[in-house]
Amino acid sequence: MLLTLAAPAEIYKWVDDEGKVHYGEKSPNTTANRAVETIKIKDAVSTSNNERANEAFKKKSKSLDENRKKRKKEKLAKKKKAGKQAKQKKACEEAKEILAGLQMPRVALTDGDEYVWLDEEEKQVKINEVKALIKTLCN
Repeated sequence: MLLTLAAPAEIYKWVDDEGKVHYGEKSPNTTANRAVETIKIKDAVSTSNNERANEAFKKKSKSLDENRKKRKKEKLAKKKKAGKQAKQKKACEEAKEILAGLQMPRVALTDGDEYVWLDEEEKQVKINEVKALIKTLCN
């Protein structure tokens, strides 16, 4: 964004020997005793307009930066949520596989290097635990 600064310019006005009025950017180079009037002209854009434009630019820049940070934060939160959902889905599938294994006629669990066979009551307790876990994870 380009901003122009107010720069006053000088214009010279004089009357020649014949009575004609002249205007110019340079003073006449004559030694005659003529009255030369200096006219100061300001640009159309004032300093206060430049300051307002600069303030508006700064305000818009700040707003854009804040929006960019907000979008970045939202994107990160969405990514974290998607990662959490993926982990939960995986845990849900694993719990369903465990439940399928517990519904076999004979169920054995490992206890260190040994297998421990579950009786029907122990098996039902484990099934209920896994069903509760599935209800939590898969919803």
